[in-house]
Amino acid sequence: MDGSLVTFSSEAGALEFFTFSAVAPSPTSGINRAQKMNNKLATISGFAPMPLITHLGYHFCKWANVSAEILMDRNTKFTEYGFPIDVLWSDIEWAMKDSIEGNYRYFVFNEQNFTEHQVKKMNKEIEEQGRRITVIVDPHIKVVDDYFVYTEGIEMQYQD
Repeated sequence: MDGSLVTFSSEAGALEFFTFSAVAPSPTSGINRAQKMNNKLATISGFAPMPLITHLGYHFCKWANVSAEILMDRNTKFTEYGFPIDVLWSDIEWAMKDSIEGNYRYFVFNEQNFTEHQVKKMNKEIEEQGRRITVIVDPHIKVVDDYFVYTEGIEMQYQD
């Protein structure tokens, strides 16, 4: 058989497909075949957006009891020892925890480990080193009437 046989079928009655030619690039173009194919596919399906620049850097995340003082100390030591850290993560212990039920109230700092003064100082020190800080938030909200995240969310849900 001198050639190829290709068969297409469609259960829905419509057939839509694209074919790409993987022609070898010229030696001066500097683009390889995989890059050409990827560009052709992205032209049809859409190009992926660039991620935030901080997503491309070096991150430090470790579960542990944490405080503003501990994060400032880590920030200082990463600089002192030359570690290439771009983003410091604070695990769940940053959040306010109910003493009775033990549930976290996200978006509210644990006031024992993160006083307002400490948070301002921590943010300033981390920013001065060209780093960012982020906190982990679990995907649930405590259901209590005196928690602003819950009450504002309920109000928004029932607005017309």
